[in-house]
Amino acid sequence: MEKPDAATIDYYDRNVPPDPRAVKGQMFGHPCAFVNGHMFYGTFAGSVVIRVGTVRAAELTHEGLVLFEPMAGRVWKEYVQVTTGALPDERVLRLAQDALNLTAQLPAKVKKAKR
Repeated sequence: MEKPDAATIDYYDRNVPPDPRAVKGQMFGHPCAFVNGHMFYGTFAGSVVIRVGTVRAAELTHEGLVLFEPMAGRVWKEYVQVTTGALPDERVLRLAQDALNLTAQLPAKVKKAKR
């Protein structure tokens, strides 16, 4: 799995919502942001991924964005993928804030007990 480059990490960092509910972390070695234990925004290779919900994601594909497909045939229908720099920071930040608000409505994820 290709790791994000410095430009992608910078693009991600500039657009994490400045909201105390947003918690930075990592998933599979990629910088991501979480709320209540759920990822809402993160990096993948040379792009950022944003959880916008299935309906909004479908709408955004009509605007030229693509659904996130980390592996062939494994589409995450709630997420769109934005190539680093393809959208202005203001737009990515707005989408990331919307993603935070949407994901915050989910029940908090319960951590699995360690074996």
